[in-house]
Amino acid sequence: MSSGLVIGIFWTLLWSILVAGDFHLQNVICESLDTTITNFSRCEMKFIRRGVTAFYMVWKVFKVPINKVDINVSLHKKSNGYRPFLFNQTLDFCYYMRNPQAHPLIYMMHKVFIQASNINHTCPYNHDVIINEFMYKENDLKDLPIPNGEYMIRLKVAFDKEYRTSIKIYAKRKD
Repeated sequence: MSSGLVIGIFWTLLWSILVAGDFHLQNVICESLDTTITNFSRCEMKFIRRGVTAFYMVWKVFKVPINKVDINVSLHKKSNGYRPFLFNQTLDFCYYMRNPQAHPLIYMMHKVFIQASNINHTCPYNHDVIINEFMYKENDLKDLPIPNGEYMIRLKVAFDKEYRTSIKIYAKRKD
């Protein structure tokens, strides 16, 4: 379930980047690239009230335990399609969970959603990844300098050195 955990963490990190300031989540797309190994039983955004959305995800992992997870997180800004913007980083998620301060930007985003998820320990992962009612709190990421616009955060999770899942989060920032 390491991949799911990684996806959840990066999703949250990306989500956190996009919600710095006045961000509004517009859509979430979760895709299993190999349904014999992983699949999503839930991946949805629910509107709670005006300007507030909650994210729910249940990522099933059929091949456990997961001892090595790599994640790729990239930020894209909409401009005649979604173009790469600000960062595109791949990292060893198991190492990150042992040493979160080694990746301060990722840690800043991760700590925003960790209480709503079961992605709170190091490898191995032997369970499904669950994010339950994650809601961004205003000013959680107020220090991130992101200009107004439409964004997509893409999180790809690999284990066994092969990408298994892709999550795309679409958000809009407007002051």
